[in-house]
Amino acid sequence: MERFRRDVYELFEELLEKQGYSRMYGQILAIIYLKEIPMTQEALERESDFSRSSINKAVNTLQNLGYIRKRKFGEGKKLVYYVEEGPKDILLSGFRSYISYLEKIHTRFSKLFESTPKVEGLPLKKLKDFINQIPQITKLLNDALEKIDKLDFVFK
Repeated sequence: MERFRRDVYELFEELLEKQGYSRMYGQILAIIYLKEIPMTQEALERESDFSRSSINKAVNTLQNLGYIRKRKFGEGKKLVYYVEEGPKDILLSGFRSYISYLEKIHTRFSKLFESTPKVEGLPLKKLKDFINQIPQITKLLNDALEKIDKLDFVFK
C-alpha cells in the first residue's frame, strides 16, 4: 500500500512539475485528493514532510490554480482544503491556466506598445508579429478545450 501511495504521489508531482510548479505542490494535491475528506494545514503537515509555511504557500497556489478549494471548518477559524474537481478538470487545468497566461501576456505586450510605440535598436515588426499571433493561438487552444469538454463520456 505504501509503495502504491508513493507512486501516486510521484504521478501528481510530475503532473504539476510539467506545468512549471514545484513537485511539492503535486504531493500536497495528491494527499488531499487521496484523503477524500477536507484537510487542515495541520493534517497536511502530519501527512507530509513539509513545513507549515511551505504547505501554506502550496495550498494558496493550488487554490489559485483551481485544483483545490478551501472553506471554514466548524465554529472556529480553521480552514480545510478539499478537491472538488474530477480527473478531467484536474488534468485540463494546466491547459486552462496556460491559456489564461497567454491572454495576460498579450494584454501586457499590447499596453507596452501603446505606451512606447518606437524603441531604437529593437526588431519591432518581428515582435509585433509575435504578439499578434497570441490571440490566434489562444483561440485555437480554447477551441480544442471546448471539443475536449464535449468528450465527457471518456472521463466518466
